[in-house]
Amino acid sequence: MVYEDGEYHLIFVLIVLWITSLLLLLSGWRNRSARWLSSVAFCGGSGALASVLQEVIRPVVSVLGGTAMTDEGLYIAMTIFSLISYYGLPYCYVRFAGTYHGLPQIPPKWRLLHWLLLLPVLGMFLMHPYYPPNYDVLVYWAAPYIIVGTLLIVCKRGVQPWEQRSHQVTMIAVVPAVLFAMVMNYVMPALGIYEMWRYNVWTITLAFLIFVTALFKSGFLGVQLYIERRQMDRTLRAITSGTAILNHAIKNDIGKIQLYCDKLISSPNKDSQDELRQDVKVIERAATHIQEMVSRVQHNTQDLVLRPEPVLLETLISETIEMLRPKLTQSDIEVSTSWGDDQALMELVIDRAQVHETLHNIMMNAIEAMPPGGKLRILRNETKRLWIVSIEDTGIGIPKEHLGKVMTPFFTTKASSSNNFGLGLAYCYQVMKKHGGTMRIESRPSGGTTVYLHFAKNKRASREAGVWQ
Repeated sequence: MVYEDGEYHLIFVLIVLWITSLLLLLSGWRNRSARWLSSVAFCGGSGALASVLQEVIRPVVSVLGGTAMTDEGLYIAMTIFSLISYYGLPYCYVRFAGTYHGLPQIPPKWRLLHWLLLLPVLGMFLMHPYYPPNYDVLVYWAAPYIIVGTLLIVCKRGVQPWEQRSHQVTMIAVVPAVLFAMVMNYVMPALGIYEMWRYNVWTITLAFLIFVTALFKSGFLGVQLYIERRQMDRTLRAITSGTAILNHAIKNDIGKIQLYCDKLISSPNKDSQDELRQDVKVIERAATHIQEMVSRVQHNTQDLVLRPEPVLLETLISETIEMLRPKLTQSDIEVSTSWGDDQALMELVIDRAQVHETLHNIMMNAIEAMPPGGKLRILRNETKRLWIVSIEDTGIGIPKEHLGKVMTPFFTTKASSSNNFGLGLAYCYQVMKKHGGTMRIESRPSGGTTVYLHFAKNKRASREAGVWQ
């Protein structure tokens, strides 16, 4: 049997949409927005599968001698996947849009309101459980669901600077494809114009290309962040295990060097003994330096063990600023914070020492990157699930080619410092990861740098009740 181009397009759309659905589900399964968008892609792919069953599989089976029972089974499967696409896509899309927009959380006693959105879907399945659907009825609820969902996405509230690029990519990749599908799949059939869904292949292809590009560059609903974490985790695990072996081997050799140095220094006087003593001292100093370096590397790469306790993050930030006050004064750097006494406090259960060290490292980097007279700003924002602390400086910034590497262990731009091994930001990343949060960096040359620390709110405290959750 020879397939026409349209049939290849159907198979292509099926593969593209279900691959997208699987990637979103696997990479962002903790992200509700990613899960709902995965459902949207699955519903779209179900429609493509229904068409493949109708226009490719059934004819092939018929030519190969399929029975009436086989054909009926394929028709039932085609109908099920078709209705999943027609009825499920608008519902999943509006649920994705509501989650992505950040609508206020519905109190538990009103959770049944979510089920109201399912009533049109269930009603259509009960009253019209066969193909083709009743477009005259379908369009009156499917189109409003998609239009409302689009407005929620476009008007997403509280878009942070670190979210802007991802938000733009989401709108470009998702909104045009779904709006085009609304017109072709719901509006045109209701007007008596059918088979227009075949043109969805163009917008779906464009959306998939944007999605794949964003996956490896700017990020898409956290998927890129997941990939970065996997790469960073593998690097840190390799360093952790490798450092222990390296430390053991070098310590043994250093012990031998120091033993023989002591022996040579204390030996009876010989010719050129003074010169020999000087040479031995050079060797001894080199051995001491190696030992200090290994110790520092091991300290920064060993697996972190958290000792969580209730902490007010504002207090910890203030303490860190005070510890750095001499350095700030020396460099004539102005510091400002964005919160007042009347605002809700960031109450968390965290490892005070590790988070303090993280704040200290980031602020020190900021101070060292600024010429005298710079400004350091510590701001806070919040989403429904996160406290976000941003540390902004007016320093020299980070070159674009280095920005993606600054959290990589052993990468450093401070070539003039013999005591810097490029582990500070890798350590900070590891601390945030251990706390269930994350760290992002934005910078441009001569435009300053901003470091974002994301802390999950599910570890906040209740001061009124006197209980830390």
